[in-house]
Amino acid sequence: REDPAFSPGAGDYRIIPDDYNMNDLVMSHLSTNFDRSGFYKDVNTSFPIDRLRELAEEGVVDSVASRHFSFMGATPPTVMEPVARDLANVLKGDNVDAVVLVPV
Repeated sequence: REDPAFSPGAGDYRIIPDDYNMNDLVMSHLSTNFDRSGFYKDVNTSFPIDRLRELAEEGVVDSVASRHFSFMGATPPTVMEPVARDLANVLKGDNVDAVVLVPV
């Protein structure tokens, strides 16, 4: 809620700390044709944080990262590529071994 809304086509992203109250997340996608109802009923439809935590508790994965990243959709790949490369270095620095990509 505290972050500014995404800028369409800018290739920006938001950092979501793992200890953030996920009930305070908002979806700022601008399209009137985009259905947000599933997200507002259960954040896990778009951001499966509870499922990841369950996998960690069950020992299927070792742990869940201390921060997560959300991107604005509808961004040209040429804009996203340098952002993704920079973020890959951030993830390596955080010792992240795998990522889950959830297209919404």
